[in-house]
Amino acid sequence: MKNNQSKGVIHPMPGLRFEMHGAKFEISFVANGSVRYSGIGGQSHQINFDRFMELQISGTIIISDTTLPGLTSHDGPAVMRRHRYVQAALRTLSRPTARGPLAEVINDVSMEIVDPSPPSTRTVAYWIRAFRTAGFSGLIPRKGQGNSTLRFGVEVEQLIYEAIQHQYLQREGRRADIVFCRIVGRGTDLGIIGPTGSMRIPTQRTIQRRLKKLDPYVVEKAQQGQLAAGKVARAAGRSLVVAKILQIVQMDTHMLDVIVVDPDTGEVLGRPYLTCILDVNSRAIVGTYISLLPPSATTALGGLKDMLTRSERGLPGGICVMVIPDNGVEFANSAFILLCETLAITISPAQKRDPNGKAHIESFFRTLTFGIVQLLPGTTFSHPNARGDYDSNKRACFTLENIKTYIDQWINSVYHKTIHSRTGRAPLVAWNEQAKVSAPATLTTTEANAIARRPYHRTIQNGRVQFEGLTYFSHALATMRAQGIKKVKILVDELDMQTVFVEHPTERGSLILAESTEPDYTTGLTLYAHAESIKIKKAMSAADQRELGLNANLLARWQLVRLVQNDSQVARKKIRALTAGLGRKKNVDDQCKNPPVTETNWRTQDSLPPSSSSGPRGTPLNNGTWDKPMKIQTIELE
Repeated sequence: MKNNQSKGVIHPMPGLRFEMHGAKFEISFVANGSVRYSGIGGQSHQINFDRFMELQISGTIIISDTTLPGLTSHDGPAVMRRHRYVQAALRTLSRPTARGPLAEVINDVSMEIVDPSPPSTRTVAYWIRAFRTAGFSGLIPRKGQGNSTLRFGVEVEQLIYEAIQHQYLQREGRRADIVFCRIVGRGTDLGIIGPTGSMRIPTQRTIQRRLKKLDPYVVEKAQQGQLAAGKVARAAGRSLVVAKILQIVQMDTHMLDVIVVDPDTGEVLGRPYLTCILDVNSRAIVGTYISLLPPSATTALGGLKDMLTRSERGLPGGICVMVIPDNGVEFANSAFILLCETLAITISPAQKRDPNGKAHIESFFRTLTFGIVQLLPGTTFSHPNARGDYDSNKRACFTLENIKTYIDQWINSVYHKTIHSRTGRAPLVAWNEQAKVSAPATLTTTEANAIARRPYHRTIQNGRVQFEGLTYFSHALATMRAQGIKKVKILVDELDMQTVFVEHPTERGSLILAESTEPDYTTGLTLYAHAESIKIKKAMSAADQRELGLNANLLARWQLVRLVQNDSQVARKKIRALTAGLGRKKNVDDQCKNPPVTETNWRTQDSLPPSSSSGPRGTPLNNGTWDKPMKIQTIELE
């Protein structure tokens, strides 16, 4: 593409498209000293006019369509000169068109830019009015275009501006007639309008036209807020164009419409959460993590680690360039952030309630729901009307591990091999083609586990180290303490609090495994679940904590499960056992107001429910029956 300077500097205007550092943008609006432009995803950005012109002259901004009207090389300096006066007045004066203060600004600017012929206050006032009305196009020198005088006096123009700011650009969004009344009333008070006033005033129709010329983004932001303004400025449904696999991945967590049971007792645990990572280019699923806890930095870490190590199982995955993670999750000071920084992965959160932010992964969850989840016994369906009199708790028969297996098999055997409605290609085929050209970088499970552990400094006491109220022991630590070593660095896996590694300070590369002193509590425990359990434990009375002893942590953990999963029979049973049958009488249990669920054995003899939903699907289940009290059933995907 030719250098911009060969064709003159292009005047920024709505619809003008340009490239900057290889990224493509489109100008949405130009007014009041700034240029508003949008990227491919529709998010709005602003840049100062002077900065836009400088970047264009330097070649950083490359105009895509030079056929649009623009400034000539002769007009450019004139526009920049006028803009310096206008910008100085708008920036420093509360009433930019007031003659006295404006004259001082003109004098300062003329000395600064060494202007031999400074403009008059009336001329600059006209430039200000033209700039507010038409943006930078109002500053282009007019050659043979007719009358160039102000339509209204400077004082009236100031009244119009103030009325629009104080009446129209407010949450109440008052109408044009109210803005007009404000102008007339305020002008009368000041003596500008009336029998003795000589100023020409606008009509109500003129005010209506002025309001229509305002930036829709500015109007919507003032009247409806930032979210509504973003929707006005962004075209809906624009696809995110990504050139390579793993260039951008989208991560989201979804509560599955199915109930899982305890593998030992068959009692209800609740509805699991599935964290998925989708490659935008191929639409392949490159990472999953399933648990019973809601979205957190820990669940995001689980999905990220799975993505990094999937190549060991011959599945799509690897190290991505950019990840768009869950909204509303606090990632600060987490292993997720540490891992992304170590691997140079850019984190770019989507805007809240932005339908285009993670549209691809949200579409996948709909396909997953109708493709397999709502075909499983124990499904809750999407809403009560669809469920009818179907008893999800009694029909539930699959464990968390079962659900993970079935979902993984459906993704790999059905979804990845089905032609995608948007791309027209099967995700696995699209992935394999690009992987042959440029194979993605990956990690082994050992490597991922090592770099995902977050370091903390702790002190050895009696062969033990403590972390977040948990104690870990090792006989090697006792020996180190006897050698005079007190301070050590521990490495914590936020997905597994059962053990921690301790770095030997004098023997580089030597790691000591320290085990939890509360294995019943820490088995399968994540850092997020532990932190939430501690909050519940603190709500207990001191007497309850003394009576429960080490069981206080375990009780708090099961109480957390019950809070998250209201239908959990297992959590209720554990709470009853830990409180010697007192259950709800315990202070901590008073936080839950759900009545106990009767434990029953049931018999079922049903085939899978049919589904009328469209989308990629296979025939994932064989018909299964049970002729004795509850047992876990296994199914196979074809």
